[in-house]
Amino acid sequence: MTSHVDEQVQARIAAARAKTQQQREDREEFAERRAAGLEARKHAKLRRVYCGQCARPQRRGTFQRCPLGCGTALCRKRASCGNDHLNQCPNRRGVPTTEQEQS
Repeated sequence: MTSHVDEQVQARIAAARAKTQQQREDREEFAERRAAGLEARKHAKLRRVYCGQCARPQRRGTFQRCPLGCGTALCRKRASCGNDHLNQCPNRRGVPTTEQEQS
């Protein structure tokens, strides 16, 4: 036979275990929601387009892609962005050196 004190102690222990389990489940749920939110923000950031020369944010229809085929977005507002980018484009052909001309 158990006394009422033992029953109260067991009830408190059970309540503490239930509370701990609930906190664990809440933390796991929060971690899942946080991971989903971080992933959504990452995808939203990747969808944003910035000019490859002046780094201004671009909206749909306000930019053109590099004509040399590297895929960089360039401003339509500033003609210099396209012209300046062509100098640094990785697909741009370099000026041949004398060694290349000889062969």
